[in-house]
Amino acid sequence: MIVRHLFISPGHNYRGHHGGEAGHHPIVEVPRIECVAGSGIVGDRYFNHQPDFKGQITFFAWENLVRMWDELGIPDARRAPSATRRNVITEGLDLNALIGREFELQGVRFLGIEECRPCYWMNGAIHPEAEAWMKGRGGLRAKILVSGTLQAASPGFLGEEKCGPASASSLFSVLLTGGQSSRMGQDKALLTIHGVPLWSRQVEVLRAVNAGAVAAIAVAAGQRPDWLPEDIVWIPDTVGAQGPLAGLIASLEWVGHRSGTHLLALAVDLPNIDAPTLRNLWQGCAPGRGAVPTMGEHYEPLAAIYPVEALDTLRAAAAASRWKLQGILAELVASTLLQPIRADHPEPFHNLNTPEDLAVFGNS
Repeated sequence: MIVRHLFISPGHNYRGHHGGEAGHHPIVEVPRIECVAGSGIVGDRYFNHQPDFKGQITFFAWENLVRMWDELGIPDARRAPSATRRNVITEGLDLNALIGREFELQGVRFLGIEECRPCYWMNGAIHPEAEAWMKGRGGLRAKILVSGTLQAASPGFLGEEKCGPASASSLFSVLLTGGQSSRMGQDKALLTIHGVPLWSRQVEVLRAVNAGAVAAIAVAAGQRPDWLPEDIVWIPDTVGAQGPLAGLIASLEWVGHRSGTHLLALAVDLPNIDAPTLRNLWQGCAPGRGAVPTMGEHYEPLAAIYPVEALDTLRAAAAASRWKLQGILAELVASTLLQPIRADHPEPFHNLNTPEDLAVFGNS
């Protein structure tokens, strides 16, 4: 779990302002906050608000914040975590699951009380549909049980500076599901291998690669899949691009907007791929350089890690209507943006294209 941002504000902008204009008290980002048991956060508007106040500190999930920005189409210039007016922006923590439970962060102990329900002020502060979007995802009100200090992660740790494989926070993952499946005759994502849908299997592989990291997982597709889990972002394929290139361009743009450095791209139709194979690729990466498995002269572009610097090359290929990834990857390798990693065995990269391929894997 990561504390990404910490905020305090000296006064109320919304509480007590119903029927009038919002207040103008700034919400200030700080590197650390002092939490006082039973009282709140030193310097914040709710400090010593009233005895046993249920909102001594408030939390909001970074994952929900990013998803809201994406789904409501909020421009980059207006993507401000402070607009939620929550004190602590966390990543990797299920806030709704903490309602009614005690939990501890950085030695400070809290009691989750209730959802920090959104109000209509969010429609003006964030987006006209923000209040409706945030219902059920408004964050957490909590009491402070044991005093202490919370500290936000440094920008470098969060991937907001260029960093290498030592910081997994800079690695984002995407499951590419946008293929037409014309030879298979059905949506590959919904195929089952030993009773498990392919999309679910691949998501678990990506979760295993990212275990203990703050990197997000997304699904790239032309349309939002019906099976998309609540905690995974949908990235629409780039309009005008074709094939996997449409998903790769959109996904690298998504990573760049989050100050990430690398994108792990995985196709949904590789039922033998595993987390150790993908983690090994990550070890071959460096700032400004990704890694791609190779077998002879053939690249495996849909089980590869791309640096965000590859985006210009992919965009140029799309502008020239060059859709074949083998030639594009050869260009990326020649420019040292990708490091070829020889694959010892071909099995992890066997893909499913036809019903005959599927039969080999014991479809059920």
